[in-house]
Amino acid sequence: MTAQITEPSTFRAQQDARQRHEREYEVTVNILNLPTAHVAVQATATEVHVFTTDMDVLGAWLYEMNGTITKVDLPSGITVWTLRTNTLADSVVAGEVACPVLVSVTQVTDAPVMHEIAAAVAR
Repeated sequence: MTAQITEPSTFRAQQDARQRHEREYEVTVNILNLPTAHVAVQATATEVHVFTTDMDVLGAWLYEMNGTITKVDLPSGITVWTLRTNTLADSVVAGEVACPVLVSVTQVTDAPVMHEIAAAVAR
């Protein structure tokens, strides 16, 4: 019987967190005028994922929000670059903790990359 009570409340809490993260992302993008073209966004209860094919999107987020970048070379000759940063929520809304944002870009492994992006790769 407890499981029946816990599951809906857990689901509701996860949905509330996801919606809060969507708002935090939108506020951050709007305040900082971050790129929205060529971007797909998926908010979860724990973070926001931003997917793009444009390295300039990752560069804009890095410039405005800082963070660390990881890169994974796939066997297909593609590299996935991911910036780990946060939303502005902690500085915009009193009492809110910033939500993690992961900005991921895929591109051909041999493609040139901005120096600032290469320098931000976590070692």
